[in-house]
Amino acid sequence: MALEESSVLEAELARQSDPGRPEASGGQKRKQRKAPRDPPSERRLVEEAQEDPLRRQAEIEGLTAAGHQALVRGHKKEALSSFRKAFALSSETPRHGTQRVCAFNLGAAYVEAGRPEKGLALLLKAQPEEEGEAAGECLGDLFFNIGVAHEGLGDFGQALEAFRKAQGHYCAVQTESEAGTRMRMGDCYLGMGDPWRASQCFLEAGRSYAGAGRLELAATALSEATRLMLRSQEHEDGEVVKVLNECRELCEQIPDRALLGKLYNDIGLSFSELKIFSLAAESFAKALSFCKMEDGEEDRPTDEDAAAAAILQNLGATHNALGSFSTAVGFHQRAASLHSGLGNRRAQGQCFGNLAYALSQMGDHEAAVENYLHALQAFKDSGDLRGQWQSCEGLAGLRFHLGDPEKAVASYKEALMLISKCQDAPETAAQERIVNKLAEALQSKLSVSSRVLQGSGILTSRPARHFPMSQTFAASSLHRKKETFPPAACHASLPDNGATGCRPWRRRLMRWPHGAMGHFNGGEMWLLRPLA
Repeated sequence: MALEESSVLEAELARQSDPGRPEASGGQKRKQRKAPRDPPSERRLVEEAQEDPLRRQAEIEGLTAAGHQALVRGHKKEALSSFRKAFALSSETPRHGTQRVCAFNLGAAYVEAGRPEKGLALLLKAQPEEEGEAAGECLGDLFFNIGVAHEGLGDFGQALEAFRKAQGHYCAVQTESEAGTRMRMGDCYLGMGDPWRASQCFLEAGRSYAGAGRLELAATALSEATRLMLRSQEHEDGEVVKVLNECRELCEQIPDRALLGKLYNDIGLSFSELKIFSLAAESFAKALSFCKMEDGEEDRPTDEDAAAAAILQNLGATHNALGSFSTAVGFHQRAASLHSGLGNRRAQGQCFGNLAYALSQMGDHEAAVENYLHALQAFKDSGDLRGQWQSCEGLAGLRFHLGDPEKAVASYKEALMLISKCQDAPETAAQERIVNKLAEALQSKLSVSSRVLQGSGILTSRPARHFPMSQTFAASSLHRKKETFPPAACHASLPDNGATGCRPWRRRLMRWPHGAMGHFNGGEMWLLRPLA
């Protein structure tokens, strides 16, 4: 019995010591599953590489190449894994240059992955201890990435210092890299609230790119430069027009249709701010021609409809400014239809407001009232208080013009109530304007009531008197409104032509393809800028 137990125990110990050994049971052998092999760890790689320096160097080069390929494919986690293993191997090599290169690659990958703090620590380790050690290394790229890391941490001053160092290393050999560095410096100045210096950086970058034959990058940089020049309000209009013309000349040589659509849309926005509406309309028309829409299918929602809706909306607003209302109506309707398909109620409300103003100027006041009501409902659906009170003001003006002071009074009161809820951006001037209009509407209402009481109780018809507009739409006196980035706005006013008593409807033009949908004011045309 003891021998049997001993044999069993020995068999069990043998099975535990050799898991791969088959176990007999009932004359049959059981197959054992092999445990999956774990991928080599960083420690194991180091131990294996210590045995052979050549193998270690080959491993580092292979991992570095794999990391770069992963970054190109957009696989940031995979890239970080490869660079970490290469950095661990480099710690065992006596070659300091290899260690710095691996630290640089890993640090740059961390910055690319959105972890600038960790990346910065590694990038600082990659700096050569002595100037002589830098021979053969691209210090421009090192300082550029250090600058990007500081920028990501919000340290714009230190980022600028690093970019300047990178620029010093680039200027002698790499014009394109120098231009790219200037653009990042522009971003830093913009983060510091200095659009003038930012515009200069983008302007220099654009001209450097143009000199290097990189037309797409040159046009993009010049377009951004004009936007910032307008924002800073420290440049003469002639200077801005000169840069815009440079950008237009570059666009004629660019084959990328998608980029051209964006560039021409941005050029049109800048011309709008300069009150050059004819060139703005021309630019928007060119932008629309680069949209991928099939003939007769503009109203069917597609992937390109966001861009098309923005341009159509801009075209409509620009033709309103030019007084081409019959042309503008078609653009407003198409833009509203596209926004409806996209589910963008706020932008759709703006299109209805633009359409209402155009119709009122054409004398179709009933249709204008209907579109103001559509705009009001769209703004209620999207929770836009400012759009709501502007719709009410437009409705009140039309109703007063149509001889219904009672409804005009109700709409003005509703507009004042909605303005009082706009605590974030007080509308003192608009409030005073509406109060004055309300007072006149009340006076007219009392006058009508008095005539009814004095007569037989039947209100006789009388010609509708148009309501005097305090601020009307025009292309003649445009000035930019100061407000926070990214939106930039401009106002316009035109002497009353007596066509209607409603407030003119101006809407914010849209940046490509999605911008912060802007409000519109009775005398404002808003430009939509792209979000960062």
